[in-house]
Amino acid sequence: MVYLRKKLDEGRDAREQVLLNAGFLKSLNMSIRKVLLSPDHTIFAYNVEREGMEYGELHFKDLNDREDWENEILENVFNFVWASNHVVYYTVPNSQLRPYQVYAHRIGTDQSEDILVFEEPNDTIFVDITSTKDGKYITINANSLSSSEVRVIDAQHDFSDNKLPQVQLIRAREPGLEYYVDHHHDRFYVLTNADNAKNFKLMQVFDNAKDKASWSNLITMQPTEKIEDVDLFQNHAVIYGRRDGLPMILCYDLQTNQTHEVNLPEKFCVVQPGTNLDFDTELFRFSIVSPFTHESTYEYNMVSKKLTPIRVQTIQKFDRYKYTCSQLHVQAHDGEKIPVTLIKRKDIELNGRNPLLMRSYGAYGTSTDIDFRIEHFPLLERGWVIALAHVRGGGELGKAWYENGKLSKKMNCFKDFISVAEHLINMKLTSPERLAAMGTSAGGLLVGAMLHMRPDLFKALLLRVPFLDPLSAMLNPDLPLTQIEYSEWGNPTDDPDAYKLIASYSPYENISNELFDNNESLPSLFVTGGMKDQRVAYWQPLKFVARLRHFTPPTYNKSTTLLKLDLDSGHFGGGGSEQETRLSEVAEQIAFLISEVQK
Repeated sequence: MVYLRKKLDEGRDAREQVLLNAGFLKSLNMSIRKVLLSPDHTIFAYNVEREGMEYGELHFKDLNDREDWENEILENVFNFVWASNHVVYYTVPNSQLRPYQVYAHRIGTDQSEDILVFEEPNDTIFVDITSTKDGKYITINANSLSSSEVRVIDAQHDFSDNKLPQVQLIRAREPGLEYYVDHHHDRFYVLTNADNAKNFKLMQVFDNAKDKASWSNLITMQPTEKIEDVDLFQNHAVIYGRRDGLPMILCYDLQTNQTHEVNLPEKFCVVQPGTNLDFDTELFRFSIVSPFTHESTYEYNMVSKKLTPIRVQTIQKFDRYKYTCSQLHVQAHDGEKIPVTLIKRKDIELNGRNPLLMRSYGAYGTSTDIDFRIEHFPLLERGWVIALAHVRGGGELGKAWYENGKLSKKMNCFKDFISVAEHLINMKLTSPERLAAMGTSAGGLLVGAMLHMRPDLFKALLLRVPFLDPLSAMLNPDLPLTQIEYSEWGNPTDDPDAYKLIASYSPYENISNELFDNNESLPSLFVTGGMKDQRVAYWQPLKFVARLRHFTPPTYNKSTTLLKLDLDSGHFGGGGSEQETRLSEVAEQIAFLISEVQK
């Protein structure tokens, strides 16, 4: 990866300046976490991490060739943001990978002189920092999985006398209340689920308000809509969200209070906000990723309502018009309608002989995105169908959809996945002999549970860095993230019902002699893990496979179990973002699926 810049007013042929050639990091088993230019564009700051650590060194590079410049390196930085041309705020994690402290660093001073601005003692709270779009405030966000507390600091605070800045609390933490803050002109804008707005709404409070917790409504959503992000500009607020589970962008005029919708070029896609640094502008950029196109960038004029493609990348030697992306809804065990996205060739017949790969996640309110996946194409060209099951526990249909797939209602997630598999078989799109499933991390728990819940439905299961032993993980509060995730899975140490429930769906706990006695055959497995994974420890896939091999009868030969443990990779892969490594891993996994399902 090479970071470059060139002057806007000199046109496309302007000379490029190399900010950083990050190629050397690969040999050090390091990768870039984040880069930011100082407000005056004279210092390039970049945060690097060793594979799997998720925090690391913060470097500063002078872009003006100053003679008195001394290279500065800050250690143990999780996230950072510029406050001014001379001050950077950054977060530091504890031994459980929880960012809990916020420091202020002045350029030109040693890290030992940095000022501790905020510390969060609660082990269930993550601390993050951002800056408001107008640059006036630094925000300290102290979030759990189900509540928020935000503080703001004047970005121009003068540290020359080592005086601590005033840290202003917007609203004290309340159980179940989530909110996020930005600032514009003379008021704060608050994205929140307050007043039972489960799918969030945009509110506001003026700077001079005595009570910063007294918010008034600005933009509210319909029951089938949800807000996921807001970007503020001088005259507009841009709302990124979903309607009926599919992406939408709304533009709200801050002067006229009128709203209009951007007509997206794709229906089934993922919309990603651009890095829109300009505040006083009528233009903003966003990108779209869809099953049949690489990331494409568009520019939208909020006044003329004109959408302009900036960069659209087509896939070489691939005729997208031979393929289709559509959605159907499957009835769950309790009558809920589960959205399922199907990606396939147009000439696929309903004969029960089509190989099919199911994918899902179903946790943390994270959606199973309808995005571009390189691993889909070798399968699609071989006649496979890709089915994305948007089960409960995900966030596609809003907060209620998420909450109905967590804690005591977690079984809905597994039952939804089974209902989708049964429906795809019953409609003769595939058959158990041709059905495979793939899950990553918490999605690996979902797919891995099919081994003991419904092994008769699947031929092969691909489990990538899977969360296969949730009971052991949630019983150990000293592991990274365990205490933070009590609100997702429950606390089996204090709650006997949570213990029983987690044990009932844990893939590891349900491997026994009965698994082989009660099933004529089991699906083949390909399980991956990373030795430097701090989110799903390497011992989870290891002990799962070891237990499975322990209980496998000596004469059993009806399926295959493969384990691949990467000694250098973390939760998000090995070798940084190097394409060669990623493609090699994908090729192995696709070869496994094809060899098991299309023998």
